[in-house]
Amino acid sequence: MVTFDAKQIERAAKWLEHLAGADGIMKQAMARAMNRAIEGAKTTAAKDIRATYRVKSADIKATMNLQRATPAKLDAQVKSVGQRISLYIFGPSPDQPGTGGRFPGMGMTRPPLRVAVKRKGGKGARKIIPGAFIARFGGRLRVAMRKGAKRFPIEVKYGPAVPQMLGVESVIRHVEMVAQKRLDERLAHEINRALDKAAGKR
Repeated sequence: MVTFDAKQIERAAKWLEHLAGADGIMKQAMARAMNRAIEGAKTTAAKDIRATYRVKSADIKATMNLQRATPAKLDAQVKSVGQRISLYIFGPSPDQPGTGGRFPGMGMTRPPLRVAVKRKGGKGARKIIPGAFIARFGGRLRVAMRKGAKRFPIEVKYGPAVPQMLGVESVIRHVEMVAQKRLDERLAHEINRALDKAAGKR
């Protein structure tokens, strides 16, 4: 969520006080600034998450919803809602059906399955998942494991959800910092736009 502090509101009111309908103009400028700020926050969040996790930007943004502000309701937020991501999305190796499912050092020729949820910069490395293998479920490839010694039942394995990735403290701090900076910049831009319009320049 992005918000204005008292100084920002006071400054905006002073710049626009000589215009007819100043209150409505100010609220419109604030709403526009907030909406641009959360759009930027969405992009920043996706970049920050991808810097740590091996996940596509499209998969991150698909979980994000923007609650846009209006002049009547100056409340703008970015919300991420989503389930845990299939471990296959994180690029297992090997990655074809029938591979994996064996433990190393047991005389088996089939290589074990490895997955890296995090990138190297995020202290991640491909790790062996003992007993995991690649299978097709509902037309999609998944990382799976047997629940016991028998062939069935089988369970699909998942990594973290995007909201969990977004909840990392360093990501939250950076996204909020960038959003607040953009909010201040956009408010100044929208106020100048309103002043230019009132002066007949636009």
